[in-house]
Amino acid sequence: MTTQRIAEPTQLRRIPRTIARFGVSFVVIAIIVGAFLLPYLWMVSSAFKNQTAIFDDLNPLSWKVFLPVGGTIDNFVALFEKGIGLALVNSLIVAFIQVGGTLVVCTLAAYALTRISFKGRGVVFAVILATFMLPAEALVVPMYGVIAGLNLQDTLLAVALPWVSSVFGLFLLKQAFEEIPMELDEAARLDGAGHFRVFWSIILPNVRTSLATLCLVTFLFSWNAFLWPLTVVQSSQNQVIQVAIAQSVSAGELPNWGLTFAGAAVATVPLILLFLFAQRFFVQGLASSGLK
Repeated sequence: MTTQRIAEPTQLRRIPRTIARFGVSFVVIAIIVGAFLLPYLWMVSSAFKNQTAIFDDLNPLSWKVFLPVGGTIDNFVALFEKGIGLALVNSLIVAFIQVGGTLVVCTLAAYALTRISFKGRGVVFAVILATFMLPAEALVVPMYGVIAGLNLQDTLLAVALPWVSSVFGLFLLKQAFEEIPMELDEAARLDGAGHFRVFWSIILPNVRTSLATLCLVTFLFSWNAFLWPLTVVQSSQNQVIQVAIAQSVSAGELPNWGLTFAGAAVATVPLILLFLFAQRFFVQGLASSGLK
């Protein structure tokens, strides 16, 4: 009885601490969520407003900033009249080309670096990995020279082709391939399987999560690209979504922020849908690859 009486006050003293921890955790999470979500709500809300309403809600700052009070779809109508639909299709085509090419190049390279023994294998991987430190801006001029030499400038293929050899994709898949036991390869070779059979029937089925992660990351990188498409594409018929949004303002005119916000909102819809669909693969792939 005495022990029970002592334990009860101790448990009662723990309740306020538990409530305090929960309250602090809730406040921290709310701040983090708000920091990421409120700018997006502002963007979407402003996409349904005209120029005057956007600035009226900002000065003085009010709750109407995050809600499209008296909203209109005129910005979206004007956006699609300017050809944003074609830019969306172009971005999808470029993304699919880049994702498919990256999967082919990176899976074959990762297989060679993990399953085929040759002298200098570590050096080759180190040199490839070192190129990851080069800024993309430094590569624009030499890449444009190569594309122009192939007579591919102002094409959708030129936008995607230079990026199919992804250093990140190679590193991600190499980590995944190394986790597959070599005993599976040896057992397959005893049954007469060659490199292609081992690659197709044993390696790829065991790295599906990493492949899905690579597809998602490559799609995001391709969709958000701006500098390279702006450099290599000159015609509006082949322009991608990010550049089309930036060029929606005519030269000599003041920016129409409602139109810009509407373009940004439209451009984020495919990314949100893709991430909601593939979030599980993305988290599992990064965890299994050892990335933090």
